[in-house]
Amino acid sequence: MGPVFWFVGLSGSGKTTLAEQTKKYLESNPDLFPGISRWEIIDGDSVRTFLDTEVGYTFEDRRKSVIIMGLLGFYLSKNNIGVIVANISPFHDLRQKIRKKIPQYYEIFCQCPISTCISRDPKGHYSNLLKNGIKDFVGHDIPFQVPENPDLVVNTHKETLTQCMETISGFLKNVALKKVEK
Repeated sequence: MGPVFWFVGLSGSGKTTLAEQTKKYLESNPDLFPGISRWEIIDGDSVRTFLDTEVGYTFEDRRKSVIIMGLLGFYLSKNNIGVIVANISPFHDLRQKIRKKIPQYYEIFCQCPISTCISRDPKGHYSNLLKNGIKDFVGHDIPFQVPENPDLVVNTHKETLTQCMETISGFLKNVALKKVEK
């Protein structure tokens, strides 16, 4: 089975950017995970676009979306495809459930205060929240449950992209080394 690197954090915390950079890093270092045929990113926004109106933004829909991404990650991993997930994934119980189902699940918490996420607001979600008072927003009326035991914490509000990637690449090397030692 391939590894699943699951980037978790608030909207605007850097999950997608780091996932894309991680994919580039892994593709340029194929010797780290030689049994992996390719790397795929499962991004929450892409999944939501594909599912169109099937999954919305309610509490229940957000839970369903995380489970769908976990299932996708499981099947890709099972077929020796390396998986990189970028999703808010605000629910501790679902992250734990996915961790139990996927043997090589690694949770990477993109730690960033909501004030910094609001100032970044790359997709305009926070300005929409503040202007229109939208409902079912993670970090506002749907709580974000901070990961209790992530495999890696990246402080995206304190470190540059380069520094974050140095931390992540070191982590990936350690994961690959431990896999070889088993």
